[in-house]
Amino acid sequence: MTMQAVTKTIRLSPTEEMALEQISREEHLPASTLLKKLVLDGLARRRLEWACAAYQRGELTLNSAARYADISIYEMLDELKRRGTEIVSPTQFLDGLDDLADLFDMPELRAVAGELRTSAAT
Repeated sequence: MTMQAVTKTIRLSPTEEMALEQISREEHLPASTLLKKLVLDGLARRRLEWACAAYQRGELTLNSAARYADISIYEMLDELKRRGTEIVSPTQFLDGLDDLADLFDMPELRAVAGELRTSAAT
């Protein structure tokens, strides 16, 4: 299935037009190609911003955020790390330890998770 292209028009001030033409010359690109590149870059950046914010709010999983931003999970992890975003909360980590303790019948692991919960609460 072939998608049909859509044309959008924008109005630029004379100053904006001059800047576009200057960058167009510097990049050795036609102005229309440069505009398309700038729009696509802006859309990708906006999708990444939204995906990171939604992940931080707990609305998206890591996988869903990466898919929304159209990047790999590894790229999403790098981006979240760069932003100082906590990938797994301490509560999620401790809940995971409890799950592992149940799965492998390891009361010692459950005890460690309990100690960590206690020390984190104080």
